[in-house]
Amino acid sequence: MNAHVTIASHEFDVVPAVEDTSMHHHPVQAALPAPAQFTAVTDLIKTVFQVPSVAVALHGAPANAERGVYRSFLEIPLINNADVIGSLRILDTAEREFSDRDCQLLEGFAKLVVDQVELWSEASRDMLTGAMTRRAFSDALRKTFAASTRVHGTASLVMFDLDHFKSINDTWGHAAGDAVLKTVARTVLRELRVEDSFGRVGGEEFAILLANADGQRATDVAERVRLAIENASFPGYPQIKVTSSFGVAEATDSVLDAEDWSNRADAQQYAAKEQGRNRVNTAIDEMPLQAMVN
Repeated sequence: MNAHVTIASHEFDVVPAVEDTSMHHHPVQAALPAPAQFTAVTDLIKTVFQVPSVAVALHGAPANAERGVYRSFLEIPLINNADVIGSLRILDTAEREFSDRDCQLLEGFAKLVVDQVELWSEASRDMLTGAMTRRAFSDALRKTFAASTRVHGTASLVMFDLDHFKSINDTWGHAAGDAVLKTVARTVLRELRVEDSFGRVGGEEFAILLANADGQRATDVAERVRLAIENASFPGYPQIKVTSSFGVAEATDSVLDAEDWSNRADAQQYAAKEQGRNRVNTAIDEMPLQAMVN
């Protein structure tokens, strides 16, 4: 059912969403489009309705409305295969009544937004595990590093892979390997927050991008994920037990760029394997080699 609301006597202030810095055990979307994905359609909606702001809010991500004080809004749910996945809202600084025709128009735009979400998901999500693809995760990593550098924020990267995964395929077959990968992905997602990103960056290699998390908090999360994987059961293959090795790196001031950040986490993951596997190693902040040479 559509909802259209006009506020005539009270103003309300829309401000950017503040991310929760606590670590909650919420199910998380494996991948969500960035607000820029909808720029073309939101600009068109602004022109058609002659409003200053349009917000696309997907479940698991903050709305992208411009900051401001608004007196009227019209909101339509975003529906995909009978599931509500978010909402599309137009906001106006003036008092106004939205008509049934306005609702019908916005419903049409809502379908366009849902189509964009679907197309983005097909290109950005690993079909087997539901995690972000390597390309999508790398893009998120670069954007997060740039944003963290710009505002002096905190973020950490966790990289891990499954120990002796080849032996699972060799012993029980690739169907067993696929079952392990699917279960591991679901297990990891249950331990993350909605603002965190989770990607499959190799065959049995994964990465987690933790927003608002320093190295210590990221280490705690990695240890929790490690234990969850170690205790996981795999449907149809009760005889299989899996462990994993983790590398953690915080995006500190000494990190040169997203590639350097990734290399630090990868080096710690390799060290964890060298030191016996099924463990978490965390990078100690130090100046990169290039900086020390200069």
